[in-house]
This record gives sequence, structure tokens and C-alpha cells, in this order.
Amino acid sequence: MDIGKAFGFVFEDEEWLTKILLGALITLIPIFGGFALMGYTIAVVRNVMNGKPRPLPAWGDLGRYFMDGLMLWVVTLIYALPVLILICPITMVWVLPAFGGEEENLTAVLASISGIVTMGLGCLAVLYGILVGLLTPVLQIRYAETGEIGTCLRFGEIFQFLFANLGSIVVSQLLVWAAGMILMPVVSILTLGLLILPVSAWLSIFSGHLYGQIGQRAGLIPLVV
Repeated sequence: MDIGKAFGFVFEDEEWLTKILLGALITLIPIFGGFALMGYTIAVVRNVMNGKPRPLPAWGDLGRYFMDGLMLWVVTLIYALPVLILICPITMVWVLPAFGGEEENLTAVLASISGIVTMGLGCLAVLYGILVGLLTPVLQIRYAETGEIGTCLRFGEIFQFLFANLGSIVVSQLLVWAAGMILMPVVSILTLGLLILPVSAWLSIFSGHLYGQIGQRAGLIPLVV
């Protein structure tokens, strides 16, 4: 994985500043902007997989970017549903102590049960949340490959790709996380928050290049352009 290329490819584009600023401004549009940026990132993934020397796309096809981002969000939500299923019992289980009434011993036992259940389900939710985080690059890569939501719902293929490229996927997610943890506070302090949106757009594009490299190394060729 060419980490240096992922960091610097944006600045090789002659119109990089305009594209980054447009991305930042578009994200200000409620709902639409967030999905559009997600779709734009998919376009970056697709361009890198296609081996384009200047993979930073123009912002001309906003409608397509919005739909790609929306479809990706729907797929990600489907994979995240088990987390919601685990969280719901956690919120409900704390009603148990109320059934103890004035019986202090019974209330204490029910509270202990609530604590154990909460800890167990909480650990499962965290572990599954990490899994969803690792699946994020896979879903973006496979969607960029075909442009079809059904591809992302072939669970066997998705998990097979994840485990076959686990090392690169873990590295990419750690890099994106570290870049965000370092850059966002620094930019927020030094620029009084003025560059938060452009840096956020760059981080999304940075992740797209990393994911595109993973797809390219896996030999995937996008069926759409």
C-alpha cells in the first residue's frame, strides 16, 4: 500500500483546491451534502481501481454522487442492524430493578443481573461495531466495482474479501483514524475551526484512495465508470 501517494495525490491535481473547497461547501447542505461526499469518495475508489493517474474527480455529477452515497449508507445500515438489536435490550434491562419494589435484596439481585447483561451485550456490541468498521472499506470497494447494492449483500463474498485482505484493511482504517485524531484537533485550534470542513473532505478522499489501492491489489476492475 502506497501511503505517501494516498496522502499527497490530491495535491497533484491542478484543480485540487477548488475540488476540496467545493466538497466542503456541499457538505453544508443538510442530508444531501453528506451523501454526496460519500458518493464522491466512491468515485475516488473507482478511479484508483481503474489506475487513473489523476483520480480526483470533478464535482459535475452531483446526482450520481448523492445516489451512490445513499445506497452505500443503506448497505452500511443493514450491516449495522445487529448493533441496534444488541443496544435495545441494554436500555430495557435496567427496568428490572424496579420490579423489586421495596424488597431490597430482590432489587439488588435484579440490579446485578442488569449489570451483567449490560456488560455482556455491551462487549458484543463493541466487537460487532469494530467488525462493521472493518467492513466499511469492503463495502465501498465492492460497490465501486459494480455500482449495485446487491453486490454488497452477498455476505459470503463480502466476508471472504475481508479476511483475504484483512491486513491491508486494518492498516487503512488505522491510518484514517490516526489522521483524523491528529489533524482535526490541530486544524480546529490553529484555524479556529475554519478549515474543519475542507480537512474532513480531504480525510474522506484520503480513505477513498487507500480503499481503491486495496481493490486494485485484489485485482478488481470496476464494471462502471
